[in-house]
Amino acid sequence: MVSPWIILFVIWLSVGVKSLEIASINHPCAYAHTVNITDGLRLKDGSYTYAGVVVPPHLMAEYSFKVIDGVEYRAKKHLRGCVCLLKPCISFCCPENLVFDAKHWNCTKPHQVRESTHVELTYANRSVEQVRIRDRFVVRTELGCRNKFVDKKHENFWQWDLFENGTLQRDDRLWSTDEYCFSPLEHKPEQWELTPLNCERFQTGYRVWIYAICSIIAIIINIFILSLLGSVRDARKSHYGQLIIYYLLSMIVGYSLLVYLALKNPMKLSHVACRNIGFLAYFCIMLSFVFLAICSLDFLLKFKQKSVKNSVRQLCIALAVLAVIGLRFLVSFAQDSKLPKHFKPGMGEDYCWFDVRTWGILIYYYGPIALLLIFSIVCCLKAYFSIYELPPDTQYILGTQLKIVKTHFYAFSAYIVGVFAIWIREIVVYIMARVREHFFIIDFWSGICILGLAIAGFILLLGKNLHVKSWWAINVEASQTDLSIINARVYKFDEKGDLKSSDSPYKPTVTSL
Repeated sequence: MVSPWIILFVIWLSVGVKSLEIASINHPCAYAHTVNITDGLRLKDGSYTYAGVVVPPHLMAEYSFKVIDGVEYRAKKHLRGCVCLLKPCISFCCPENLVFDAKHWNCTKPHQVRESTHVELTYANRSVEQVRIRDRFVVRTELGCRNKFVDKKHENFWQWDLFENGTLQRDDRLWSTDEYCFSPLEHKPEQWELTPLNCERFQTGYRVWIYAICSIIAIIINIFILSLLGSVRDARKSHYGQLIIYYLLSMIVGYSLLVYLALKNPMKLSHVACRNIGFLAYFCIMLSFVFLAICSLDFLLKFKQKSVKNSVRQLCIALAVLAVIGLRFLVSFAQDSKLPKHFKPGMGEDYCWFDVRTWGILIYYYGPIALLLIFSIVCCLKAYFSIYELPPDTQYILGTQLKIVKTHFYAFSAYIVGVFAIWIREIVVYIMARVREHFFIIDFWSGICILGLAIAGFILLLGKNLHVKSWWAINVEASQTDLSIINARVYKFDEKGDLKSSDSPYKPTVTSL
């Protein structure tokens, strides 16, 4: 049987090879500095002339991809030249005689032709001059981004500075030539101005709201589970209860941050805040899966009858937290490194969370989660078979304790299977979208799955917790005053005297391994 670890390694290796292939292709300059010169005039010496610029052969190459929003997509092979290295370029959102329609988000023909021949240019000494666009720049319409940021109501939207090299300054930030595009917009009634539209990576619509609403409901359910587990002393003091509380707490914080990022336009966050929130959410979510793995291992050690001191348990948890912290900084290092874009997580660039258009999310997010879940599943399977290897006298002596642990283990194992199924679905959907180059930054089905997982947690982690059931029966169902009857119903013992018989190994107290 092929080990799942080997399968994951092969997938990771294939992703890395593909990324290296993309990065290893030799091009004379960055894609953002090129223009499609297929329709240009070819000269006798092999050079091309485009928009009055002569492009020598060593600054030309065939490209089999296009770049939109900073991400490569497959495209028919075409000839591109490094025109922008020879003369500064600027981008227009729409072809000539068309304007960008902010209501329908497309290029339309205006009722009256709006010729845009001049633009204000800011020099290094901060002086401003009205210049003819085609005298100073090469105009192109193929670059830019799919989503443009339009906010005509605020006056700072109309305040910007275009520099000689084609870069744009707005809101105390420099935008490169492939991060904005110009289009005439109506500033005041019948008053049109040539205005740059910055690239917007913020997604809106029904997908976002379904995801956010489902996630918020799930967070509320998890908070209820956490508060009830924390208020019951026996549940709070048990090793199983402690790890589930740690897991829920990490997950609640992580998903709360993701919902905030889903509803918050990253352009309204500073770069530092955007990046730090994303990394904090990453840390919390990865930590939650680590606690699940530790809980699975803890069950295995219990059924293997290997005692572990509390000091050793706390040390292992501390080391696990440190390992997640180290992983967080490793991902941060990868983001700041000179790795190809497909190897980077993308946090703090176009998005505050992972950029799903690259392979980085598979390497740094889905990969570790899959490994931790496989580890948890393997531990649970081994623990399950270890139950049947327990000697009969051991099962008789442990009595109530063993029944409590087994009940919690079966519920936890069912929950782990659900978590594993949901995240395998996430990984498969991502890979299919990545291969098809059809991306949804936010998949509303993810929110529905998160809600379903919270409901499963309510049933399995809370409803099947015998400490909570016993507490509920004693403190809420006050009509049941006989402790033996209560425990008999909670633990499903024979009510005739299992708990009261002098020769019975069961004790009328709730304890746990």
